[in-house]
Amino acid sequence: MDALKQAWEGMPVSRTSPAALRGMIHRHPARMAMRKQLLFEMIPLVLFLIVYYDFFDGGLKPWYINALLVGAVAFVILLNTAGYIFSRQALQGAHLQEMVHRHLHQLRRFAIVSVASRVGMVACLLVFFCYGILLTEKKIWLLAIIGLTTTVQAVWLASIWKKRIRQILETVEE
Repeated sequence: MDALKQAWEGMPVSRTSPAALRGMIHRHPARMAMRKQLLFEMIPLVLFLIVYYDFFDGGLKPWYINALLVGAVAFVILLNTAGYIFSRQALQGAHLQEMVHRHLHQLRRFAIVSVASRVGMVACLLVFFCYGILLTEKKIWLLAIIGLTTTVQAVWLASIWKKRIRQILETVEE
């Protein structure tokens, strides 16, 4: 038993310094994928805001419909910008485990708001494009298909966020 105890105590301990762990989390592939996603989503949304008024006859719709659309799209753009800045920030704090759990909590909250804002933006897009049109049976079916597609995309986006958070959590636990 003493030989086993000595062998156990003599084993080299592999420790990761807090600074190295912060760097691993900062450069984690899940965070880098998050940054890419946010940038790739922002660019088309900004372009849409620039051209929607002329291309989609925003001038023929009431101001509150335009304000609803612009507000929803601008909120998603601002949220993406905040998310990009959040993903670029280095983790701060004295106690490493507490800092990582706080970061993961913030990431979960961001993911929920992100998915909800996209669903809200699609709803505002539908209000904008459906304003003033006569809803026939075909158009109602088309709206149902769009609603189903939006639901599937929201679930898919939520699963992507869940996977990213789980990957970061696994890295920390390792």
